[in-house]
Amino acid sequence: MIDIVKISKALGDPIRYNILLMLLNHKGCTSSLCQTDMEGVCNCEIMEEFGMIQSRVSYHMKELCESGLVTEIPKGKWKYYTLNKEAIREYSKELGVIFQL
Repeated sequence: MIDIVKISKALGDPIRYNILLMLLNHKGCTSSLCQTDMEGVCNCEIMEEFGMIQSRVSYHMKELCESGLVTEIPKGKWKYYTLNKEAIREYSKELGVIFQL
């Protein structure tokens, strides 16, 4: 079961919204830092893309993970993030019901 308020709050931040779009459009790690074939976006890529230090990335990713929109996969010193597409579908469906769309 999703928490519609928690998801809405997570998406209300422009940085987190843009990170979610980055995850949606991700084609594979392009960073020279992690060089792996892991599925998902590496936190090093998010750091590079948004010009943020690691602690800021961790803060935003924690919010997205706790909302249920993103799944975290730790590997060594890096973390990889993937979309939870089912949660996004459920959130979209729930909004449709609430607003009778």
